[in-house]
Amino acid sequence: MNSKKRIFFLILFFFCLAFVNFSSAEENTITKLEEAYKNINDAQGRFSQISYLRDLDKTQKFNGRFFIKGDKIRWQYTGDFPQVIYINKKTLTVYDKIRKQAIESTFDEKKYGQLPLALLSRVSVLKDDFEISQISKDTLVLIPKSKMGNIRKIELTLEEGDFPIKSLKVTDVQNNTVKVEFYSVKINKNLRDSIFKFVPQKDDTILRY
Repeated sequence: MNSKKRIFFLILFFFCLAFVNFSSAEENTITKLEEAYKNINDAQGRFSQISYLRDLDKTQKFNGRFFIKGDKIRWQYTGDFPQVIYINKKTLTVYDKIRKQAIESTFDEKKYGQLPLALLSRVSVLKDDFEISQISKDTLVLIPKSKMGNIRKIELTLEEGDFPIKSLKVTDVQNNTVKVEFYSVKINKNLRDSIFKFVPQKDDTILRY
């Protein structure tokens, strides 16, 4: 074997070695994330959200609080946008405090595009729903295996701590984005199930679809 061939095969060998090491690191990151999430019975905290509408070149900012327990989520916007979203297993309720109107419907994967927050109830089984790649030490990219509304990809930024997700960024097929950052998160506080159940006031209007 001449010197040029030896150099070529050495380069190929080290490239493959690096790829194997990266794949192993990627698998370890995913496993650590899934295992950490399996130890979270419930979580509560605050979030900030930035939504960007590409066609309108418009950015909207929101803040609020969130609560998670298994397949139940309460996502509560504060400030000028006082809306509360409840996901209780297969029931989705969106309550507008100003209009005093609630819209109830069945929740399924088709609505992930409008409600990326629902991903938080599926973190422990990410590999069932997504093709996953690691683009940096603390960032995973998730591509849906099957259609999830209009979602094209989701980027998860991870961090050390009790709650392993620092932020998530959703990009849809029109390249609109929603980025959510989590902070002041507390886990395993034995949240009451009643937190996740919408209880209408007597003058509320409920629309069911």
